[in-house]
Amino acid sequence: MAGHSKRSVAVTRPRYNPFEIPNYTMEESARYIHVPPNTLWYWVIGESGAAPLTTIYSRKPLLLSFKNLVECFVLESLRNVHGISMKSIRHSVQELRRERPSKYPLADYQIATGKGKVYLENDGDILVNLSSASGQRAFRDILDPFLKRVDRNQKGISSRLFPFTRVEYQKAPEKAPSVVVIDPLVAFGKPVLVGSRISTSFLMSRRRGGAPNEQLASDYGRPEAEIEEAIYLEEATAA
Repeated sequence: MAGHSKRSVAVTRPRYNPFEIPNYTMEESARYIHVPPNTLWYWVIGESGAAPLTTIYSRKPLLLSFKNLVECFVLESLRNVHGISMKSIRHSVQELRRERPSKYPLADYQIATGKGKVYLENDGDILVNLSSASGQRAFRDILDPFLKRVDRNQKGISSRLFPFTRVEYQKAPEKAPSVVVIDPLVAFGKPVLVGSRISTSFLMSRRRGGAPNEQLASDYGRPEAEIEEAIYLEEATAA
């Protein structure tokens, strides 16, 4: 109609948090953190009398987000590396959710362990004992912090994960190389060689095509040891 101007309507698109997008199959997740699929299923889905230990939003198909992956990495560290019982872990997760409301508390807050107990980093050098009903506090300098393989941003929220390329590194994390990184902002969150967009799955496909590690190292200008570690991660089967 004459005299009437058409006003453009802005289309608001939903904002997606790349750290929470369902992206990893159960098979991939079990391989990246070196746990049996049934253990991962128990953590993610739970069972009668045992609630899930992480929050997922895609069950058909069943996919984990980066934050789910980090939480399961933390759970495996508590259970297998630090020898903390599942009963104590469940109690600690419940206390952490009370202390710091979050859908992904193990990914969004830094914790530490010491003498078989789990602590939440709080107020600088003071830690809250999540394993104790009393919530008693301890000083950071007497504890042995862990999970240095989880990079966190200025708010303390996990942003990158350096997975163990071999399961045996879990028992000696100080000796484990950090040559592979999982970063939701790089290569759609797939594991890549640090400082690159070269995915471990691509290296594995070239290896299967007949390219030896020496050639791959030459082609991409990376040490042969890094190529070997990246392929180990892809070759790994769940423990």
